[in-house]
Amino acid sequence: MWFDLVKQLTELPGPVGYEERVNRFLLQRWEPYAQDIKIDPIGNLVAHIGGQGPRLLLTAHSDEICFLVKSISEDGFLFITYGQADMVSRPTRSIGMNMTGQPCLVLGDDTLVEGTIAALSGHVMTPQQREKLGFDWNDFFIDIGAKSREEVLEQGIQVGAQVIWNPKTRQIGHYITGKAMDDRAGLAILDRFIRGTDPKTYNYDVYVVSTVQEEIGLIGAGSFSKDDFDLAISVEVGLSGDIPLVDYKDMPTALGAGPIVVHKDYGVVYDRAVTKRVETAAKAANVPLQHGVFSNFGTDGISLTQRGIPTAVVAFPARYTHSPFETVAEGDLEGIFQLLRTFVQKDV
Repeated sequence: MWFDLVKQLTELPGPVGYEERVNRFLLQRWEPYAQDIKIDPIGNLVAHIGGQGPRLLLTAHSDEICFLVKSISEDGFLFITYGQADMVSRPTRSIGMNMTGQPCLVLGDDTLVEGTIAALSGHVMTPQQREKLGFDWNDFFIDIGAKSREEVLEQGIQVGAQVIWNPKTRQIGHYITGKAMDDRAGLAILDRFIRGTDPKTYNYDVYVVSTVQEEIGLIGAGSFSKDDFDLAISVEVGLSGDIPLVDYKDMPTALGAGPIVVHKDYGVVYDRAVTKRVETAAKAANVPLQHGVFSNFGTDGISLTQRGIPTAVVAFPARYTHSPFETVAEGDLEGIFQLLRTFVQKDV
């Protein structure tokens, strides 16, 4: 049930600032269920679902991790840099380890061009290149099969073009793996909520929003204020510690063990009263909960809180976040759906 929708959403191209393919796809799906629906001036998809009571905002973001073309060589190779807030002059270890050999998609002018993120193989490296420690952005390049810079330009690709990872989303064992689980799996949960609940049963006046540009600084969520909503729940990717090299003392969360209530991240302590109501709804729905305090992590909830909206964050655990093989468990997605359905239908 979850796989087909998650696959559809994650395989849509929607880098930071270019989320319209995702939000137009959702607009068509959500329009029959909404009292009012629109894409606002900065790109957020805003759906007023209805109900009676305080104005409740449910959010997940539509943008995904991306890169930007920074230069094009004369022989047709693309050099890239990070497409989010670039805090360092060289790629982090986690990004660098996930780059080489990955299929990618370059978004040109009305074109989608497939390519591969490549690097030198050991057979052609110089001794100095072999001994180099760490990664620089110039250690990677994209091969789209072009023979010249002119041929690249003819395909609508120029400096500034967006690049995303482009693997197929797959079921592997108990889990779903692919790009953009952050936060398309969250949008899948909201899609299921809209299509699987009845506003006549709500104790809230519910709005569902697919926000834009979360990955570069919570831009879409920053357009709302306390005058728009009384409370909010942000549905996000969470962190999972059930893999080798992660200490349970640092990350006591796991796939398949239920949604994570995020109490604090690097930007804010989330609203205690709304968080308690989330916990009460989970108990009423018989949904197991995990609890998280994440230091290297942020969500739209930071921006909503800063604008005076009491906010809670509910996350589905994921392995290998900000990679082309983010991995989630269907049961955790189902748990958040059941929690949200109970939250809006009960006076908690």
